[in-house]
Amino acid sequence: MLKRKENIIVEKTKAFADRIGRMCVFVQKQRKANSDVIRQVNRSGTSIGANIAEGIYAQSNPDFISKFSIALKEANETKYWLERLHASGSLNEKEFDSILHDNQEIIYILISIIKTMKEKNYQKDGTAITDNDKDANVSNENANVSNENANVSNENGNHNF
Repeated sequence: MLKRKENIIVEKTKAFADRIGRMCVFVQKQRKANSDVIRQVNRSGTSIGANIAEGIYAQSNPDFISKFSIALKEANETKYWLERLHASGSLNEKEFDSILHDNQEIIYILISIIKTMKEKNYQKDGTAITDNDKDANVSNENANVSNENANVSNENGNHNF
């Protein structure tokens, strides 16, 4: 089997989804957090990677941008729910800062990818590039923009999830 080139946004969103799942179990059992908020943060936090997975095999650049834009919206919603968990005392300061850092990294990478792809959709004269003008195979090439545009670190703090 051929080994694929690592894709930073795919890897980070998979790790984030796993971390969100562990966090939800932890705060539900240990801190008796609001189950509605837990469900919301679990849904939005895991759907980021699902939308990335869909976008990797997009049929066109606009489709790719759409899927990654939805992932960005979900990442922003996840930030909101994490803030609610912190405000309610379900996440302490260290836990909140650590998981929020991971969330913010994903947001920054997604913004960079979307911006780069939008710029690629226009010719030098400012006219839109149509699907007939470009290669329809955008899957891995476009998603790997994140490896070139994102200089982020993976900060793993001491936390329970």
